[in-house]
Amino acid sequence: MRRRWIAYLGVLIWMLPATPGCSWPGARRGAGGPLDPERAAQFRAIDERARAALDSGDLAAAEAELARLTDLAPSAPEPLQRRGSILLQQGRAAEAEVCFRKAVELDPDFVAALTGLGRVEAAAGKLESALKRLEAAVEVEPNDAAAHMELACVLEALGRTDDALAAYFRALEADPFLAAASRGIAAIQLGRGEADQSLVRLDQAIEAAPADVEALFLRGQAHLALGHASQAVADLRNAAQRLPDRPEVHLALARALAADRQPVDALKAVEAVLRISPNDAEARSLSDSLRR
Repeated sequence: MRRRWIAYLGVLIWMLPATPGCSWPGARRGAGGPLDPERAAQFRAIDERARAALDSGDLAAAEAELARLTDLAPSAPEPLQRRGSILLQQGRAAEAEVCFRKAVELDPDFVAALTGLGRVEAAAGKLESALKRLEAAVEVEPNDAAAHMELACVLEALGRTDDALAAYFRALEADPFLAAASRGIAAIQLGRGEADQSLVRLDQAIEAAPADVEALFLRGQAHLALGHASQAVADLRNAAQRLPDRPEVHLALARALAADRQPVDALKAVEAVLRISPNDAEARSLSDSLRR
């Protein structure tokens, strides 16, 4: 479960409030307090440059402009939250945590900042602290899909799958088109042996978003669990081509190929696993079985 959850965190990066081409959902506009006319004009100009840079995909420029905003208006929580989101996208988690933490200190009910801080803490393995942050976020704003999504991931990592499932469903209620929540539900169902239910949900998710490779990977596993070997091979081969560095995808493909009585191709898939993860015990066991 933990391996899948860690991989899932990577998928969730798309949900960061600072995404090229859009605004920052949940952000609190303004400078955090009154500014004189000259500084207010500077604030607006810098803010516009930051948004333009983000819209063009220039994260470095957007982060630099937001740093200027925080210098200009240090009591404003929103630029801190926005900067933290960009830093997190850049892989600068420690700096992002500082920004989120300062934003929460300035505004303890700032949901986007609480969610960002919870995300950072969860990625660092501080699950109990992350849980408190995210529970506070959904208490402040019960309809925030991103907060429910992050909460679901943390609950799942803690082994509280019933609570995680409920949080995924609440995320979907807040945003019916949230593919990551549908995948989370389907993955839990699959883990519980409810492959038929998982398959129905994944079919719907892929119909809505054909490019969703994570859903395709899960659907291949659902097909395999139900004994649909050829369908599993088709989905997992596609997923392996698009996720070439994920050993668990190649391993699932190897199992599907073995089930579909294609031992030569199954062995090739196992070899792909071992190139990426030489000490993978499951892959070595399957390799020995196929060679016999």
